[in-house]
Amino acid sequence: MLVGHFSPGDLGDSYRRAFDEIGVRTHIFDTRASWHRLGWLVRDRIGRRLTIRSYFFRDRASRDFNRCLQDSAIESGARAVLILTLEFVSAATLDSLRGRGIRVACFYPDNPFPPHYAARPETLPAARAADLCLIWSERLVEKLKASGVRNAAFLPFAWDPEIFPCQNSQPQGTWPGVLFLGTWDRHRERFLEKLARQIPLRIYGSFWGNKTIPFSRVRHCWQGRELRLIDAARVIRESAICINVLRQQHTIDGIPDGLIMRHFEVPGAGGFLLSTRSRGATTLFPEGETAEYFSNLDECVEKARSYIADDSARRNLVDRAHAAVAARHQYTHRAMQLLQLLNASPTKP
Repeated sequence: MLVGHFSPGDLGDSYRRAFDEIGVRTHIFDTRASWHRLGWLVRDRIGRRLTIRSYFFRDRASRDFNRCLQDSAIESGARAVLILTLEFVSAATLDSLRGRGIRVACFYPDNPFPPHYAARPETLPAARAADLCLIWSERLVEKLKASGVRNAAFLPFAWDPEIFPCQNSQPQGTWPGVLFLGTWDRHRERFLEKLARQIPLRIYGSFWGNKTIPFSRVRHCWQGRELRLIDAARVIRESAICINVLRQQHTIDGIPDGLIMRHFEVPGAGGFLLSTRSRGATTLFPEGETAEYFSNLDECVEKARSYIADDSARRNLVDRAHAAVAARHQYTHRAMQLLQLLNASPTKP
Protein backbone atom coordinates (compact mmCIF):
# COMPACT_ATOMS: atom_id res chain seq x y z
CA MET A 1 0.00 0.00 0.00
CA LEU A 2 1.20 3.48 -0.86
CA VAL A 3 0.51 6.37 1.53
CA GLY A 4 0.82 9.90 0.18
CA HIS A 5 -0.53 12.35 -2.40
CA PHE A 6 -1.64 11.08 -5.80
CA SER A 7 -2.46 14.07 -8.00
CA PRO A 8 -0.53 14.29 -11.31
CA GLY A 9 3.02 15.37 -10.51
CA ASP A 10 2.93 14.09 -6.93
CA LEU A 11 5.50 11.54 -5.79
CA GLY A 12 2.75 9.06 -4.94
CA ASP A 13 1.40 9.22 -8.49
CA SER A 14 4.84 8.45 -9.94
CA TYR A 15 5.44 5.52 -7.59
CA ARG A 16 1.98 4.08 -8.16
CA ARG A 17 2.58 3.88 -11.91
CA ALA A 18 6.14 2.60 -11.41
CA PHE A 19 5.00 -0.31 -9.26
CA ASP A 20 2.26 -1.10 -11.77
CA GLU A 21 4.85 -1.19 -14.56
CA ILE A 22 7.03 -3.72 -12.72
CA GLY A 23 4.02 -5.89 -11.92
CA VAL A 24 3.48 -5.05 -8.24
CA ARG A 25 -0.18 -4.57 -7.33
CA THR A 26 -0.75 -1.55 -5.09
CA HIS A 27 -3.47 -0.02 -2.96
CA ILE A 28 -3.40 3.68 -2.07
CA PHE A 29 -4.18 5.73 0.99
CA ASP A 30 -4.54 9.35 -0.13
CA THR A 31 -3.73 11.51 2.89
CA ARG A 32 -5.40 14.55 1.32
CA ALA A 33 -8.67 12.63 0.99
CA SER A 34 -8.44 11.72 4.69
CA TRP A 35 -7.56 15.24 5.88
CA HIS A 36 -11.07 15.65 7.30
CA ARG A 37 -10.20 13.01 9.90
CA LEU A 38 -7.73 15.38 11.53
CA GLY A 39 -8.89 17.47 14.48
CA TRP A 40 -10.12 20.96 13.74
CA LEU A 41 -7.14 22.51 15.55
CA VAL A 42 -4.59 21.27 13.00
CA ARG A 43 -6.92 21.78 10.02
CA ASP A 44 -7.40 25.44 10.91
CA ARG A 45 -4.62 27.54 9.37
CA ILE A 46 -3.90 29.54 12.51
CA GLY A 47 -4.29 26.57 14.84
CA ARG A 48 -1.95 24.53 12.71
CA ARG A 49 0.73 27.20 12.89
CA LEU A 50 0.37 27.51 16.65
CA THR A 51 0.70 23.75 17.19
CA ILE A 52 3.19 22.93 14.43
CA ARG A 53 5.96 22.03 16.92
CA SER A 54 3.73 20.39 19.53
CA TYR A 55 3.80 16.58 19.54
CA PHE A 56 1.08 16.57 22.21
CA PHE A 57 -1.53 18.46 20.19
CA ARG A 58 -0.65 16.93 16.82
CA ASP A 59 -0.76 13.40 18.21
CA ARG A 60 -4.20 13.88 19.74
CA ALA A 61 -5.58 15.67 16.70
CA SER A 62 -4.46 12.87 14.34
CA ARG A 63 -5.71 9.77 16.17
CA ASP A 64 -8.75 9.22 13.94
CA PHE A 65 -6.54 9.82 10.87
CA ASN A 66 -4.09 7.17 12.09
CA ARG A 67 -6.88 4.69 12.87
CA CYS A 68 -8.14 5.11 9.31
CA LEU A 69 -4.63 4.59 7.91
CA GLN A 70 -4.13 1.44 9.97
CA ASP A 71 -7.53 -0.02 9.07
CA SER A 72 -6.95 0.67 5.37
CA ALA A 73 -3.60 -1.12 5.41
CA ILE A 74 -5.05 -4.16 7.17
CA GLU A 75 -8.13 -4.35 4.94
CA SER A 76 -6.02 -4.05 1.79
CA GLY A 77 -4.11 -7.23 2.64
CA ALA A 78 -0.87 -5.45 1.78
CA ARG A 79 2.36 -7.20 2.73
CA ALA A 80 4.20 -3.87 2.88
CA VAL A 81 3.37 -0.19 3.27
CA LEU A 82 5.40 2.64 1.70
CA ILE A 83 4.75 6.02 3.33
CA LEU A 84 5.68 9.01 1.16
CA THR A 85 4.59 11.66 3.66
CA LEU A 86 5.12 11.18 7.37
CA GLU A 87 3.11 14.24 8.41
CA PHE A 88 0.67 13.23 11.19
CA VAL A 89 1.68 9.54 10.89
CA SER A 90 2.36 8.19 14.39
CA ALA A 91 5.02 5.73 15.48
CA ALA A 92 2.29 3.75 17.29
CA THR A 93 0.51 3.16 13.97
CA LEU A 94 3.68 1.81 12.39
CA ASP A 95 4.37 -0.41 15.42
CA SER A 96 0.84 -1.80 15.15
CA LEU A 97 1.24 -2.59 11.45
CA ARG A 98 4.57 -4.25 12.00
CA GLY A 99 3.05 -6.26 14.85
CA ARG A 100 0.67 -7.74 12.24
CA GLY A 101 3.56 -8.79 10.01
CA ILE A 102 3.30 -5.85 7.59
CA ARG A 103 6.68 -4.42 6.56
CA VAL A 104 6.85 -0.62 6.74
CA ALA A 105 9.12 1.65 4.69
CA CYS A 106 9.05 5.44 4.57
CA PHE A 107 10.59 7.98 2.24
CA TYR A 108 11.08 11.51 3.54
CA PRO A 109 11.15 14.11 0.71
CA ASP A 110 12.30 17.05 2.88
CA ASN A 111 14.76 17.68 5.72
CA PRO A 112 13.35 16.12 8.93
CA PHE A 113 15.66 17.98 11.30
CA PRO A 114 14.99 21.35 12.97
CA PRO A 115 15.16 24.24 12.27
CA HIS A 116 13.89 23.44 8.78
CA TYR A 117 10.22 24.23 8.22
CA ALA A 118 9.32 20.69 7.10
CA ALA A 119 10.53 19.16 10.40
CA ARG A 120 7.56 17.88 12.39
CA PRO A 121 7.60 16.45 15.93
CA GLU A 122 6.12 13.11 14.81
CA THR A 123 8.58 12.55 11.95
CA LEU A 124 11.65 11.14 13.70
CA PRO A 125 9.67 8.87 16.07
CA ALA A 126 7.85 7.42 13.03
CA ALA A 127 11.14 7.00 11.14
CA ARG A 128 12.57 5.07 14.11
CA ALA A 129 9.51 2.79 14.13
CA ALA A 130 9.75 1.88 10.42
CA ASP A 131 11.59 -1.15 9.11
CA LEU A 132 13.31 1.08 6.57
CA CYS A 133 13.68 4.86 6.29
CA LEU A 134 14.78 6.26 2.93
CA ILE A 135 15.96 9.78 2.17
CA TRP A 136 17.50 11.78 -0.70
CA SER A 137 20.79 12.75 1.01
CA GLU A 138 23.65 10.54 2.16
CA ARG A 139 24.56 13.07 4.86
CA LEU A 140 20.99 12.92 6.15
CA VAL A 141 21.29 9.12 6.25
CA GLU A 142 24.22 9.56 8.64
CA LYS A 143 22.24 12.04 10.76
CA LEU A 144 19.21 9.74 10.88
CA LYS A 145 21.35 6.84 12.07
CA ALA A 146 22.94 9.07 14.71
CA SER A 147 19.45 10.01 15.94
CA GLY A 148 18.39 6.39 16.42
CA VAL A 149 17.01 5.45 12.98
CA ARG A 150 18.88 2.20 12.55
CA ASN A 151 17.71 1.17 9.08
CA ALA A 152 18.24 4.39 7.13
CA ALA A 153 19.34 4.33 3.50
CA PHE A 154 19.91 6.65 0.55
CA LEU A 155 17.32 6.64 -2.24
CA PRO A 156 17.19 9.60 -4.64
CA PHE A 157 14.26 10.93 -6.60
CA ALA A 158 13.91 10.02 -10.29
CA TRP A 159 12.46 11.02 -13.66
CA ASP A 160 8.83 10.34 -14.52
CA PRO A 161 8.53 10.47 -18.35
CA GLU A 162 4.76 10.82 -18.15
CA ILE A 163 4.98 13.95 -15.97
CA PHE A 164 8.06 15.54 -17.59
CA PRO A 165 8.04 14.03 -21.09
CA CYS A 166 11.14 14.24 -23.24
CA GLN A 167 10.94 17.12 -25.73
CA ASN A 168 13.53 15.91 -28.24
CA SER A 169 11.34 16.93 -31.19
CA GLN A 170 11.90 20.55 -30.11
CA PRO A 171 15.35 22.17 -30.66
CA GLN A 172 17.30 22.66 -27.44
CA GLY A 173 18.21 26.14 -26.32
CA THR A 174 16.23 28.28 -28.73
CA TRP A 175 16.03 30.93 -26.01
CA PRO A 176 19.63 31.95 -25.11
CA GLY A 177 19.17 32.55 -21.40
CA VAL A 178 18.76 31.01 -17.94
CA LEU A 179 15.50 29.48 -16.71
CA PHE A 180 14.56 29.04 -13.07
CA LEU A 181 11.54 26.90 -12.12
CA GLY A 182 10.73 26.80 -8.43
CA THR A 183 9.19 28.29 -5.35
CA TRP A 184 10.40 31.60 -3.97
CA ASP A 185 12.59 31.77 -0.92
CA ARG A 186 14.83 34.55 0.35
CA HIS A 187 18.11 32.75 -0.39
CA ARG A 188 17.04 32.09 -3.99
CA GLU A 189 15.84 35.66 -4.44
CA ARG A 190 19.19 37.11 -3.38
CA PHE A 191 21.15 34.78 -5.64
CA LEU A 192 18.92 35.25 -8.70
CA GLU A 193 18.79 39.03 -8.21
CA LYS A 194 22.56 39.14 -8.69
CA LEU A 195 22.47 36.65 -11.55
CA ALA A 196 19.82 38.68 -13.41
CA ARG A 197 22.19 41.64 -13.57
CA GLN A 198 24.53 39.63 -15.80
CA ILE A 199 22.52 36.95 -17.65
CA PRO A 200 19.02 36.98 -19.26
CA LEU A 201 16.74 35.24 -16.73
CA ARG A 202 13.18 33.91 -16.69
CA ILE A 203 11.48 32.77 -13.48
CA TYR A 204 8.37 30.60 -13.15
CA GLY A 205 7.07 29.66 -9.72
CA SER A 206 4.99 30.46 -6.67
CA PHE A 207 5.20 33.61 -4.50
CA TRP A 208 7.66 35.51 -6.70
CA GLY A 209 4.99 38.09 -7.44
CA ASN A 210 4.25 39.12 -3.86
CA LYS A 211 7.27 38.22 -1.74
CA THR A 212 10.04 39.72 -3.83
CA ILE A 213 11.13 43.33 -3.48
CA PRO A 214 8.96 45.60 -5.68
CA PHE A 215 10.72 46.83 -8.85
CA SER A 216 13.56 44.36 -8.29
CA ARG A 217 15.13 42.48 -11.20
CA VAL A 218 13.70 39.14 -10.05
CA ARG A 219 10.20 40.64 -9.88
CA HIS A 220 10.68 41.79 -13.47
CA CYS A 221 12.03 38.34 -14.51
CA TRP A 222 9.06 36.50 -13.03
CA GLN A 223 6.77 35.37 -15.83
CA GLY A 224 3.60 35.74 -13.77
CA ARG A 225 2.82 32.11 -13.08
CA GLU A 226 3.96 28.65 -12.10
CA LEU A 227 4.63 25.98 -14.73
CA ARG A 228 4.01 22.27 -14.20
CA LEU A 229 4.10 18.99 -16.09
CA ILE A 230 4.35 19.18 -19.89
CA ASP A 231 4.38 23.00 -19.91
CA ALA A 232 7.42 22.98 -17.64
CA ALA A 233 9.09 20.31 -19.77
CA ARG A 234 8.60 22.41 -22.90
CA VAL A 235 10.19 25.53 -21.36
CA ILE A 236 13.06 23.45 -19.92
CA ARG A 237 13.90 22.24 -23.43
CA GLU A 238 13.68 25.61 -25.14
CA SER A 239 15.93 27.37 -22.57
CA ALA A 240 19.68 27.19 -23.06
CA ILE A 241 20.31 26.75 -19.33
CA CYS A 242 18.11 25.51 -16.47
CA ILE A 243 19.46 26.62 -13.12
CA ASN A 244 18.87 24.63 -9.94
CA VAL A 245 19.53 26.65 -6.77
CA LEU A 246 19.42 24.37 -3.73
CA ARG A 247 17.57 25.69 -0.68
CA GLN A 248 18.81 25.93 2.91
CA GLN A 249 17.11 22.61 3.75
CA HIS A 250 19.46 20.94 1.27
CA THR A 251 22.52 22.23 3.15
CA ILE A 252 23.51 19.62 5.72
CA ASP A 253 25.98 20.77 8.40
CA GLY A 254 26.97 23.69 6.18
CA ILE A 255 27.54 21.59 3.03
CA PRO A 256 25.07 21.26 0.10
CA ASP A 257 24.15 17.60 -0.30
CA GLY A 258 21.74 15.28 -2.05
CA LEU A 259 19.52 15.56 -5.09
CA ILE A 260 16.09 17.08 -5.61
CA MET A 261 13.49 16.30 -8.27
CA ARG A 262 14.86 18.96 -10.63
CA HIS A 263 18.16 17.03 -10.97
CA PHE A 264 16.20 14.34 -12.84
CA GLU A 265 13.38 16.32 -14.45
CA VAL A 266 15.65 18.68 -16.41
CA PRO A 267 17.74 16.03 -18.21
CA GLY A 268 14.65 13.85 -18.54
CA ALA A 269 12.85 16.59 -20.48
CA GLY A 270 15.95 17.21 -22.60
CA GLY A 271 17.27 20.30 -20.85
CA PHE A 272 20.68 21.51 -19.69
CA LEU A 273 21.18 21.43 -15.91
CA LEU A 274 23.40 23.94 -14.08
CA SER A 275 23.07 23.25 -10.37
CA THR A 276 24.44 24.07 -6.95
CA ARG A 277 27.37 21.67 -6.46
CA SER A 278 26.46 18.88 -4.03
CA ARG A 279 27.98 15.50 -3.25
CA GLY A 280 25.03 13.35 -4.26
CA ALA A 281 24.48 15.17 -7.53
CA THR A 282 28.09 15.05 -8.70
CA THR A 283 28.18 11.30 -7.96
CA LEU A 284 25.11 10.42 -10.04
CA PHE A 285 25.69 13.09 -12.69
CA PRO A 286 29.47 13.64 -13.08
CA GLU A 287 30.57 17.22 -13.60
CA GLY A 288 31.21 18.13 -17.21
CA GLU A 289 29.76 14.83 -18.45
CA THR A 290 26.04 14.88 -17.67
CA ALA A 291 25.64 18.13 -15.69
CA GLU A 292 27.44 21.30 -14.68
CA TYR A 293 27.72 22.83 -11.22
CA PHE A 294 28.61 26.02 -9.37
CA SER A 295 29.62 26.88 -5.84
CA ASN A 296 29.22 30.66 -6.10
CA LEU A 297 27.74 33.35 -8.31
CA ASP A 298 30.91 34.02 -10.33
CA GLU A 299 31.26 30.35 -11.27
CA CYS A 300 27.56 30.20 -12.17
CA VAL A 301 27.81 33.23 -14.48
CA GLU A 302 31.01 31.96 -16.12
CA LYS A 303 29.55 28.54 -16.91
CA ALA A 304 26.20 29.90 -18.05
CA ARG A 305 27.87 32.29 -20.51
CA SER A 306 30.23 29.59 -21.77
CA TYR A 307 27.50 27.05 -22.52
CA ILE A 308 25.05 29.60 -23.94
CA ALA A 309 27.74 30.55 -26.46
CA ASP A 310 28.76 26.95 -27.30
CA ASP A 311 25.74 25.18 -28.80
CA SER A 312 27.64 22.00 -29.66
CA ALA A 313 29.10 21.45 -26.17
CA ARG A 314 25.76 22.21 -24.54
CA ARG A 315 23.75 19.84 -26.72
CA ASN A 316 26.28 17.02 -26.38
CA LEU A 317 26.00 17.25 -22.60
CA VAL A 318 22.19 17.36 -22.84
CA ASP A 319 22.16 14.16 -24.92
CA ARG A 320 24.46 12.31 -22.50
CA ALA A 321 22.44 13.46 -19.50
CA HIS A 322 19.14 12.34 -21.00
CA ALA A 323 20.57 8.92 -21.88
CA ALA A 324 21.82 8.45 -18.30
CA VAL A 325 18.47 9.37 -16.76
CA ALA A 326 16.49 7.19 -19.16
CA ALA A 327 18.77 4.20 -18.54
CA ARG A 328 19.16 4.33 -14.74
CA HIS A 329 17.02 6.96 -13.04
CA GLN A 330 13.33 6.42 -13.76
CA TYR A 331 10.80 5.61 -11.01
CA THR A 332 10.61 2.01 -12.22
CA HIS A 333 14.30 1.74 -11.27
CA ARG A 334 13.60 3.30 -7.88
CA ALA A 335 10.66 0.97 -7.22
CA MET A 336 12.88 -2.06 -7.82
CA GLN A 337 15.67 -0.59 -5.66
CA LEU A 338 13.18 0.12 -2.89
CA LEU A 339 11.93 -3.48 -2.88
CA GLN A 340 15.50 -4.77 -2.77
CA LEU A 341 16.34 -2.49 0.16
CA LEU A 342 13.20 -3.48 2.04
CA ASN A 343 13.80 -7.20 1.49
CA ALA A 344 17.41 -6.83 2.62
CA SER A 345 16.60 -4.81 5.74
CA PRO A 346 16.28 -6.79 8.97
CA THR A 347 12.85 -6.94 10.58
CA LYS A 348 12.88 -4.76 13.68
CA PRO A 349 12.03 -6.45 16.98
